[in-house]
Amino acid sequence: MELYTPGHGFFMDSLIMYGIISDLPSDVKYHVSGSAGLFEIEVEDIGIRDISNFIAGKIDQYKEHIVRSLVEELKLIQKGSQRKLEIFLRKYSDPNTLAQDLEQAYTSPGHAQNEGRLHGGQHVWLPLYPHIGKYFTGEYKYQAKNYSVCPLCITLAVVGFSRATIRIPYNSKRLVVLLSFEGKVSRELLAKMLTYLESEDFRQAINKLYPIINKIPLNTFAYTLLAKLARDVVIHLYESKATWTVLSTTFDITKGQVVQIRGYEEISIDKYLSSLACLIQIDEKYKYGLKPLEKLRMITDDLVKSEEPAAIEALYRFLNTRSSSDLYMAIRQMDKVISKIGGVIGKGFCRELVWLTQLT
Repeated sequence: MELYTPGHGFFMDSLIMYGIISDLPSDVKYHVSGSAGLFEIEVEDIGIRDISNFIAGKIDQYKEHIVRSLVEELKLIQKGSQRKLEIFLRKYSDPNTLAQDLEQAYTSPGHAQNEGRLHGGQHVWLPLYPHIGKYFTGEYKYQAKNYSVCPLCITLAVVGFSRATIRIPYNSKRLVVLLSFEGKVSRELLAKMLTYLESEDFRQAINKLYPIINKIPLNTFAYTLLAKLARDVVIHLYESKATWTVLSTTFDITKGQVVQIRGYEEISIDKYLSSLACLIQIDEKYKYGLKPLEKLRMITDDLVKSEEPAAIEALYRFLNTRSSSDLYMAIRQMDKVISKIGGVIGKGFCRELVWLTQLT
């Protein structure tokens, strides 16, 4: 059974893809292929009715939680849209309705051709499709007209948003980070990644980063988040047959709970992921026993506590460039800060960082 995301762009199609696969049980085999912002989901041994039963069941189970999270807590969907969101979630809690609409719209490519700025329907909400915001009108030269989509696209994107994004509220802003890809990815990796993103360990880890959110660039903050992933998730991401991208969006909640875009980046992370994975592999191959991923997190936490964004930026710049000059600058800045609080970087960890400069 093949399902195809509609073609609303990298961000929304990624949400829709996660909205479909996140609710499939562990004994269902599938893989996802991404290309040019579109996704094909190939599910083995079951049909559209079974897929719809799984997704509709989860929507019915979590619909109140989804509304509470997006409308009341994060305030990313305005209260005026709450009733429509509830109607859509209730509609697709019915597996028969979901199966009918999935079969009509998602079993062949190109569903988005029937939607967009030239068609009527429900205008898409900004957190699901950030490119409709005024932030982008100058860059992409389009008219500020509503982009309309069907209730199915809205619903699956909302489910994906609630299950796959990393959402970080601070002051009136909301940072939303979404990990996406091009290439072929297995069920095992996607399930492992989504499980860890929803874990209490990950939530506690990212809470420690709050003091620096607005003090470092979006790409650097994205790197610090990825360093919080579990060891096996980092290795699986690195070894997968895909190229990975972080889609990072900053929203501002203005007076009257109006959502506006304040920043957006698509950050290629393959080289950075390879640095994290190689640190792990070097440590294990030569039996240093330093656990470099854990050491990196500890150093980052110390730099956050010391309120030294320049040192954090230098460290993660090196992990992305693997340049000798960037390593020198990173170690110099880190040592200066960490020594003040009685800590040490450690010769062993520095030695492992030097290994990275020898990689292409």
